[in-house]
Amino acid sequence: MAAKQTKGNKGTLLHTPAEQIHRIWLAGLGTIAIAYQRGGEWFARVVEEGRDLQARSTTFAQEAAADLQVHATGIFAPLQSRFEKQAAQYGTKIESGVASILGKLGVPAKREIEQLNRDIAALTRKLRTAK
Repeated sequence: MAAKQTKGNKGTLLHTPAEQIHRIWLAGLGTIAIAYQRGGEWFARVVEEGRDLQARSTTFAQEAAADLQVHATGIFAPLQSRFEKQAAQYGTKIESGVASILGKLGVPAKREIEQLNRDIAALTRKLRTAK
């Protein structure tokens, strides 16, 4: 029976060339429509993934910065303390050196000026009471 049907179909085409071209045209339009629809969905999904990655990256960067600050503080705290002590020692040495040089030049020290101010104030009070 199959042989008979095959012989009978030899002369007829399933679809005319115009129908075949029309079907190809519709398939192309369908492909474009599906690509447009799925492309929009895909684009929205990619944007959402980008936002998620940005949020995770920001959180990671903030945590890394906090960790770095803690570690840096832990590492540099002893150095900073030692530096501050040495700076205070050098400041004291420089101050005493400058005071010594000013004393040799005849410039009175701060404590001497303060004592003179107190003496002048006391003498001024005595003068006012004497009048």
